[in-house]
Order: sequence, then C-alpha cells, then structure tokens
Amino acid sequence: MRVQDSLEYLSETTRQAIMVEQTKRFGAADDQNLSTRLQDPQFLRCVWEQASDIERNVMKRFVIASTRGFFSKRAWEREAASDQRQLTVGLTRLRRLGLVMTVRKMWSEIGYLMPQEIREQITSFMLAEPSRAFVTLSKTLPYYITGGRGIHLDLFGLLLFIRDNQVPVTQKGTIHRRMSVRMAGIISLADEHCAGLTLAPLDQEEREGLALTVALDIAIRLGFIHVQNKHLSIRPQEVRRWMAQSSPDRWRGLYEQVAAQYLPHGDWWEAFSLLMRQAPLDQWCSLAEQMHILKEAGFSMPADAEQLIASKWLHLLLGMGWIQLGSDSENQLYWRWISLPHLTAEEGWFIDATGAITIPPLVPLLHVWEISRFCTIHFDGPMIRGEIQAKEVQAYLASGKTEEQIIDFLRAGCVHPLPEALVETISHWAKTARQIQMEPYYRVRTAHAGFLEEWKEIADFQPFLSQIISPTDFLIALSQKSQLVELLREYGYEPQVLSQTPDFFETADQTAEGANAPAGWFVVERPWDGYAVENTFPDPLEGMGEVAALPKMWTQHFQSYHPQSMRDLLKRASELQLEVEIRRAGKDKLRGLPTEVRIEMGYWTVLLAGEGGKQRYRLDDIERVRIVVPDYLYEGV
Repeated sequence: MRVQDSLEYLSETTRQAIMVEQTKRFGAADDQNLSTRLQDPQFLRCVWEQASDIERNVMKRFVIASTRGFFSKRAWEREAASDQRQLTVGLTRLRRLGLVMTVRKMWSEIGYLMPQEIREQITSFMLAEPSRAFVTLSKTLPYYITGGRGIHLDLFGLLLFIRDNQVPVTQKGTIHRRMSVRMAGIISLADEHCAGLTLAPLDQEEREGLALTVALDIAIRLGFIHVQNKHLSIRPQEVRRWMAQSSPDRWRGLYEQVAAQYLPHGDWWEAFSLLMRQAPLDQWCSLAEQMHILKEAGFSMPADAEQLIASKWLHLLLGMGWIQLGSDSENQLYWRWISLPHLTAEEGWFIDATGAITIPPLVPLLHVWEISRFCTIHFDGPMIRGEIQAKEVQAYLASGKTEEQIIDFLRAGCVHPLPEALVETISHWAKTARQIQMEPYYRVRTAHAGFLEEWKEIADFQPFLSQIISPTDFLIALSQKSQLVELLREYGYEPQVLSQTPDFFETADQTAEGANAPAGWFVVERPWDGYAVENTFPDPLEGMGEVAALPKMWTQHFQSYHPQSMRDLLKRASELQLEVEIRRAGKDKLRGLPTEVRIEMGYWTVLLAGEGGKQRYRLDDIERVRIVVPDYLYEGV
C-alpha cells in the first residue's frame, strides 16, 4: 500500500495529530502536507537518524522480516517475542508518527502496515552503496534464454489482435485453446520466462500458455481490455492515453504494476528489487555481490537465493525486454537494465513504393496504432514492419477517413519523400472504395404526417428535410442530430432519442462494466488482503496499561514494605517482567529481574536474575525495594 492510499482512510483530526507528533519529535515545521512529508527522503532520513534504538529496531524488522511491510498481530507478536515490551513501545511510536498504519479486518483481526515509499527509503538507509555490485565487462555474456522484444510491444500486439478479431471468453473465464494459441504467437514473452512464477493461484496454472495469461492480466489491470458480452474488448480511450505517454512514464507504470503483482512475497525480495532500481541503465551488476549487500544489511538469504532470483524474477524481466542477463565461465550471473524502453520517442519511418513500411522502435506507439488501421503490422524484434494494402486502406476510408488524411499522415512521419507511386496507389484504392458507400444516418420518425407537412413550410427545418423516405419519416446525417434536437426544443417539441451512435454504446458499455471489471485476469493471494486502514492515533502507552497502572509508590519510592506488600510487589514485577532494585541491611543496592517468589525452609525468598546470574534472597533481609520502570516507556510522552 502506498502512502496516499493509506492516508485516505484517516480523518483530518488524526492527520493533524500525526503532524503535531512529528513536529514535537523532529521539529518538522515546513509547509508540507502529511502525504508529501511521509514521502520526503530528507524527512525520513531525519527520522532514521534521530530515532531511538528501539524505534530503529522496529523499522528494521518491518523491512527485513515483514511481508511487503505487513505484519498480522499474531505474526508481530511472534517477531517481538524476544523483547516484547520494548518492541511494542517502538511500534506505538512509529504508529504515532504515521510511519506504520494500523489495519483491521471486518472481524476485528488487527495488523500493522508500513507504506511502500517509507519502506523503500528505510531500506536504502540500511543497504550499503549499490555501486559495490557494479562491474565492467569486456564483452556481452551469453545466456541460455533469449530476451523478449518488450512488454509494451507485446501488449500493443495483443490490443491490435483483440481490436481486429472476435475473442470469445468461456463461462470459466478462459480463452478457447485454438484462439489462445494464435494470441500466444503474437507476444515475445514466453512460457520459459514465466516458469518460475509460483504465487497463488499461479502455482496451480498450467505452465503451457502461462505467458499469455500474464500478458492478459497486465492488460486488464492497466484498464486496456475487459470482458464485454462474453468477448474480450478494448477500451480505446485508455489505450490511447497509455500510448500517448512518454516512454519513461510508460515503463514506470508497467514496472509498478508488474512488481506489485508478480514480485514474490518473501522477506528480502523487495529489498533486492530496490537494489535493482538503484542501478543505472546499461550498467552490468554482479548478482552475487548484491546478495552480499543484502546479507550485510541483516537479511536472511537462502543458500539458493541466486537461482531463486533468476527463475522467479529476472527471467520475467528478461522476457519483458527490460534487462539483459549473462553468465561467465564460472556460472556467475550478471544483469543490466536495457536503456531502449526508457529513451525519448522519435519520429520517423521508412516506406518504399510497394507500400512496405519499416518503423523503428522509438516511433511513438500512438502513431503506430494509427498506422495499424490501414496497414498490416508485423514485429521483427524491436522493429515493426508493415504492408499497406488495399483491403485495410478501403476499410479505413469506410470509417469516415479520407485518402488525403492517409497520405498526409504517412508523409509527415516519413524520413524521406513519400514515393509518388504509393500516393497514386492509395488514390486508386480510394476511388475504388467510393464506388459503393454505406453511411450511418439517424431515422427521424413522427407520430403523423402533419408534422412533416408543417415543417416543410418553415425555413429553419429545410436543411433537415432533404431525405424524406415516407410521410412520417426522414433521414439526417449523424452530425445534424444535436442541431435538430435543439431546433425542435426551440419550437416546443421534446424529441425522444431511441438510438445512439456506436461510439456512445462503446463508452456506455465501458462505463457500466468498468465499475465491476475484474482487477485482473486472476487474483494473486496476498497476506494483507481484506485489511483496511483504521482511523486511529494510539495512546503513547498503548499496550503498556498494566505497567502504567502500577502504584506510583512501587515505582517512584525506594522504601521498606510490610512483608505481604513486599511479596505482592515482587510477584507483580515478576508477572510483568520488570526489574526491581533492592538493598539489604548493610549491603549495596542490587538490581535484577525477580523470576520466582516462594517459601523455602520456612522463609519467603525471591530468586533475582541480575548481572552476576541468579541469586536467591530472603525477604526478611531486604530493607528497601522498588520496581524499576524502563525510561524508554516514557520517552516522548
């Protein structure tokens, strides 16, 4: 969960209380709002450096031992079992600072969650300099799996196929095998790239066809396609918005979606992902050295960590065309980010006289999408090739476009003069297409013939009555609809529009199904599913109620007691695991943890665990005693 998403659940009062606590602790008195401050690296650096050892210990545990920053209450109690009181205090303070959110299920099960941006910054404070893993290789190393051309081009190909073909979806929410085989051939992401994905429910999926499942899941999660009338359908507005993005922005959105969905949920995976993000483009990195960096930061790495990283994560990124992998003669694994998906888009394609078009990889996708409407598209690695043919051109013209629009568009993006032979060919195809035309019109129907007879005498209605088809009916062009509706209302009529344009139906259907659209092609099961942020600002002594309820005389006064009162004091200190301070007659003060109070040889005794080990003392020999409440309980209170 991100910072902004978590803060949406908090009331303004709670947000203000958190900001007041931050100001009191760290003097943060700038004009930032809470969301901006919690994402500010400088503020988080200040928190990290000025935090107490207890608070820093809790932060480390959320980075090292949690699942993507999440602990259920039961998991946290297991994690904090070795020093429950101190860690509970540290957790409460982080909750008061907004660094950890309290989450709750409907049936009152509690958990704790550290938002992603906070977690990433704290992780970076814990890790050594990432440049330690940077290496210079004299040559490109081989690898046994070929990389993909780029997930953005794979998605482009899928969207193109779904736009131009009927793709039925079965009752079980799957695609027929014959159709899925055709679609799988479009993408470069292969099943071998996805073989290591074992998150539930992917662990139950067949390995064959898994790459297509992943690609469809990404497309649905990004809002490009949805199931409509038992068929896959694209959302043109979302597709165009995505294609209009800059290459770096498009990559960033895709990566965030892929990492959120497919990065394994283990303790150290997110830290490794952060290490990867800190590497510059085209910089080779040693995977073994990155493992050492994680170990030094306190992460517990399995013996086969490198193999797990390669199969479960790096192969997927390789298939998406984002990284390059290589191994040397000693089977040491290296990787680097490929810069191509991050480069700024550039105009320019090449066209020969036959209509064959070559499109370099940096041409904006939105332009390629427009070309695909009158050109057959094929992929050749990162290059795109096409062939302008009569059928596609005539279908494009039938949608209301003109030959001049095609020629002007091709000429504007062509890096050389557009061949005149191709211009003549397109003009010939356009002339052939105009021999028979089918155009959409509105049919206006009146209740009786008197309406038309009356309107024929009114000059304002003349532009709309050129195509009368019966005494009560006439046709108007789509562009005239709004004008006619407005005119009729001016004359006191209220027309009933029974049909709309296909664009309206498309938009309406998308809006209607959008709210209930699935989150993806499948749902990855996550430990924090079902939890929601709770609007709470904890008391500084939350969880310490029993300690806070101790009589102040027991904790603040070093004095003698009645034998029964002394027994009660020592038993209570033992129950709460609090140290006591005692002094015997003529002896120095002693301090330790009372572990047992009992009668021995007719005398009441206490077993005290101190620096010198465990020692038993008779209560009759103790002159003064008090319970020692740790100072950290009251720091910042």
